[in-house]
Amino acid sequence: MKIEDITQTENQLVLGASQKYGEYFKHAQFAVDFMDAFIKSTTLRGQFFMAFLALVKKHLVLGFLSALRLHHVQANFDFRYAAEAGAWAAFAIANEDVEKYADLKHDGTLEPTQEHRNAMYNWLENHYSLGNDSIKKFKGTLQFSAHANMADAFRNTDIGYLKVGNIGISFFDQLEDHIVKTDLWTVGNLVMGLFDLFFGVNKDHKTIE
Repeated sequence: MKIEDITQTENQLVLGASQKYGEYFKHAQFAVDFMDAFIKSTTLRGQFFMAFLALVKKHLVLGFLSALRLHHVQANFDFRYAAEAGAWAAFAIANEDVEKYADLKHDGTLEPTQEHRNAMYNWLENHYSLGNDSIKKFKGTLQFSAHANMADAFRNTDIGYLKVGNIGISFFDQLEDHIVKTDLWTVGNLVMGLFDLFFGVNKDHKTIE
């Protein structure tokens, strides 16, 4: 399939999504819009929060679009990334030292490490355990598609069992409305969970208005 054909098909899928998925689409769209407009102002300490929030918003929208374009696995990748960026964003509301995010190298570059990631999640667990548990639970629901597996392989494959060798392979997932609707519901679920965590941390640290 040519790239031009793929992009044209994806554009048609997105343009027709509002009518096809109704309230599921509207719910996801509202969540994305609200994530883009909930901040009135922030202090200088909020610069790291805003950087991670940009990642949250980017991958939330990419996941939203992937769901509409029939790429379920890619949607899950983006939702998982958005959740992890959200955990960092919550941490950043209260922590402004760059050393807590990455090692500063001699050439001026930053090197994030597993130790930084572990310290961030430990901080969330110690101070906001309910929010941390919510993120872990959310990521757990996406674990199925975190690695290649047989079920996901058949999303892009149509095998004619009555004819030997009759196998169709598609760039797009086979259309299953309930899968797309679940992905759209996931957008709102993630946004509500992250808002709850942001609100809890900010209530103590007053970084965001």
